[in-house]
Amino acid sequence: MTLIAYGNNVVFNILNSSFFSFIKVLIKENRNNNEKLFKLLKNKKILYQILNENQFSKYNFDKQNQGIVAFLKDYSYISFDELIKLPFKQKFPFIVILDNIMDPHNFGAILRSSAALNIDGIIISKKNQVPINSTVIKVSAGGIAYVPVCQVNNLFLIVKKLKNLNYQIVTTTCSSYAISYQKYIWNKPICLIFGNEHQGIRDNILKIADCSIYIPVSNNMNSFNVAVSYGIICSKIIYS
Repeated sequence: MTLIAYGNNVVFNILNSSFFSFIKVLIKENRNNNEKLFKLLKNKKILYQILNENQFSKYNFDKQNQGIVAFLKDYSYISFDELIKLPFKQKFPFIVILDNIMDPHNFGAILRSSAALNIDGIIISKKNQVPINSTVIKVSAGGIAYVPVCQVNNLFLIVKKLKNLNYQIVTTTCSSYAISYQKYIWNKPICLIFGNEHQGIRDNILKIADCSIYIPVSNNMNSFNVAVSYGIICSKIIYS
């Protein structure tokens, strides 16, 4: 499946990523930053074409393309074994599991926040989960270039493996037994789990979690969007 990325920041970030390989890049002539772009493309030996206004307009690209569009091969997911061996970026390893996130806009926004917060990696399932696609790339605003994503067959088994590796398994729920995210103390490797937009986290994962946290909300609203919750909780944990 061919993926499409467009816009200055997104394409430049992906050009520096090891998770993507390029088919070709289309560039509208007379756009800004061409010198820097051409140098990078030539150094990486990536095929590119320069199109005039009429040629470029024949493609039905998003209006926010800024005169640059990249055609990409499939995203290269990292394996679980590779992920846990990567050097961690915080005081302790910080891995996130997304349990059946179906909306590509939520996934893209989560990747954008993950890049900003230096999350070590994200694990998703191969089933009932939006994969990395062109919409996810767009919404991530280039953040996808900096966060390794691992795709696995069975999230439950991965959670058990992380628990055996001394990761604290922390779920995000609105359950009565959950504690406020403001009271959570991060003092060991963590696997933080966010659930489906409607059903939440599956029961078998909830049962083996070490603790659950939630965000207190006004009585007028019963919850946050998952991507918003992600940014709030992860930033609090990291900067506490």
